[in-house]
Amino acid sequence: MLTHIQDFLEYLTLERHLAQTSIVSYRYDLVAFQEFLAEMGHDDVTAITRDDIYAFLADQQLHGITEKSLARRLAAIKGFFRFLALDHVIPCDITEVMTSPKLPQHVPECLTEEEITALMNAYQGDTPIELRNRAIVELLYATGIRVSECCDLKLASVNFAEGVMRVIGKGSKERVVPFGRPAALALEHYLQKGRPELDPMHRQPYVFLGKRGGRLNRRKAWDIVEQGGVIAGITKKLHPHLLRHSCATHLLAHGADLRVIQELLGHASIDTTQLYTHADTSRLRQTFLKFHPRAKGGRRDQSPES
Repeated sequence: MLTHIQDFLEYLTLERHLAQTSIVSYRYDLVAFQEFLAEMGHDDVTAITRDDIYAFLADQQLHGITEKSLARRLAAIKGFFRFLALDHVIPCDITEVMTSPKLPQHVPECLTEEEITALMNAYQGDTPIELRNRAIVELLYATGIRVSECCDLKLASVNFAEGVMRVIGKGSKERVVPFGRPAALALEHYLQKGRPELDPMHRQPYVFLGKRGGRLNRRKAWDIVEQGGVIAGITKKLHPHLLRHSCATHLLAHGADLRVIQELLGHASIDTTQLYTHADTSRLRQTFLKFHPRAKGGRRDQSPES
């Protein structure tokens, strides 16, 4: 079975052009499935039944796996069996009629505009690292790009004259993303005053570099955002994706079209982008309940005499 899993991963890499992070997730989920089957004495993919798959999912639930992770496990298994059927390893796809568990839609949390202002002012120093950190938080919020897209951003992909950059998203899909004046100033300041000290020989093509001059990794970018929140006195748990959520929610709150936000964020489906309409509705309701004089009472607040 491990051989077939490896063939499937190569198919995803070479023919489907999936991102490496997606390949790692598929491998993790399918190896977990393979190890479960091995304990049951199964190693022949042609002998696996739906009951085996349901037993695996039930076992995962018993071990405390979340519904979201459970759905991901099943999606990986379904993709694997679809590949086996296409490759004529099995006569038919036994998972075709299996459905993922219905997951609750969680409204993405975001920062307030006041919290964003505080975060943008967190890094005020003029050292290369401080200038880099300021540029990162400005750019993540200004563009809504993913942390991996930020770390992979190359110098040649930034066009200051037009105020846009080219980023490579999920599935190696390229899109053009605009950025505003504050982000441009922070980025220019870093490129002129900070980055040359991190890469004095001009060997690196990437915009954001670590202390030793190599490409900044995702973990460090997370730390930068998290530490910025601590400096700014923000009590929420900060991470780069929270800035992505905040960017989308604030665009929507100020009148941006949902389709435009979908294109900016690189969402494959409008359904993903529509989650932000729930976040905005929630914010509007909270404001209404807080400030409208009759939001919580109505006629019940009136005295009998009135």
